[in-house]
Amino acid sequence: MPRLAVAVLLIALWPTAAHAADGPDAPERISLGDALAIALRDNRALRAAGYTAQAAADEVGVARGAMAPRLDALENFSYTDNPVMAFSDLLLQQEFSAGDFALNNLNHPGFLSNFQTQARLSFPLFAGGRLLAAYRAAGFAADAERWQQVQTRQRVEFAVIQAYYCAVLAEQRVAVVARALAAARAHLKRAQDLFERGMAVNSDVLRTQVLVGTFEQQSFQAQSALKIAWAALAHTLGDEDRHLAPMANPPGLQDGAPAPASLEPLVTQALAHRPEIKLADARVKQASEAVAVARADYLPTVEIAGVYENDTQSFTRAGNNGALLLTGRLNLFNGLATRSRVNAAQAQLSRARVLAQDLRRSVALEVETAYRTLAAARRGLEVARRDTDFAQRTLAILEDRYSSGLATNVAVLDAQTARAQTDLRLVAARVDVAVDKAALDLAVGAEPQSAPGR
Repeated sequence: MPRLAVAVLLIALWPTAAHAADGPDAPERISLGDALAIALRDNRALRAAGYTAQAAADEVGVARGAMAPRLDALENFSYTDNPVMAFSDLLLQQEFSAGDFALNNLNHPGFLSNFQTQARLSFPLFAGGRLLAAYRAAGFAADAERWQQVQTRQRVEFAVIQAYYCAVLAEQRVAVVARALAAARAHLKRAQDLFERGMAVNSDVLRTQVLVGTFEQQSFQAQSALKIAWAALAHTLGDEDRHLAPMANPPGLQDGAPAPASLEPLVTQALAHRPEIKLADARVKQASEAVAVARADYLPTVEIAGVYENDTQSFTRAGNNGALLLTGRLNLFNGLATRSRVNAAQAQLSRARVLAQDLRRSVALEVETAYRTLAAARRGLEVARRDTDFAQRTLAILEDRYSSGLATNVAVLDAQTARAQTDLRLVAARVDVAVDKAALDLAVGAEPQSAPGR
């Protein structure tokens, strides 16, 4: 078959392979920025982190409320012939009379009912610093959860980028295999024509048919992997009800990632901006306040309270009384439980400090790993581009020479296989650069370049 006919066949088949996902059931194409926006709205892990942060913020209100005056309403009902309680309730109802001093009435009172209503206003005057420390600890816990939410958001964004480009890679693999299959079928037709004219042996035809079968199997596998990649992307976005897919050739994949800055500024940026470090610092502060809470048990607590009380038996007349109470409590001995609590809190503080120090070292290592991985991916992309060009030119030369009887069929088949492999490596190298750039952004605590609003 002349080269012109082969070229026409490839051009005719390439759009079919490139747009294999188009048709009545074609997915809705979205950009990377759209994918990130959907995930920020619908991703379930991120939504759960938001609820956790809200719960921690509400706990600050609980701790603040413990330092404010407290007003309680109490209602108590008793029905008893206990001499002491009956005597007391009768006094509280202000219904006591001279006849109630009779010995028989004192020793054997009848059953007496009493509805007791109280309004109690209390305020902690001093708690050894426990309440203030608990309030500050709750604030640091809320800060930690907010930074945890930021960390979750950044990890979700990276997962979206990874899933997005994995879907792009899967679709481009389908196209590459389709192109290789079309080329193999074209070569099979050429081998059959030459065999019919007596210019080739039947083994050339059979060998080419084997290659066609290999590419057909790869095509089935690539189509299956594409559907899995689309499902994984939808799950990462948190929107499985829509049939979503990435752009077939997103701009970021073609441009490649720019060369990163030197390593030292990136480490400095990571130590200043990584949410994990801010989270760890907040945990250290929270643990420090927990020590103060534990130590407060060594100090006295003082509370003032005002009580208004209403006691009645029949709701027609009630006795009223009030009281102003000042209560103090000091723990003299509790089996050394306070000392154990302080020691435990100090151990937790030491643990938080060690983990914060180790985290800084780990972050520096993560940045260096991401930096060098991206540099290697960029070099790999350069090599893949060069090899693809070499493979394309080699295949064109061998196809011409085979048509003229100057090259063997085995050489052409090997060249077609090499062309398919280099094409796949080029697609994978482009995806590696894009994903590794996102990994470096995650390592330094930067937002993805395709994030909404950037």
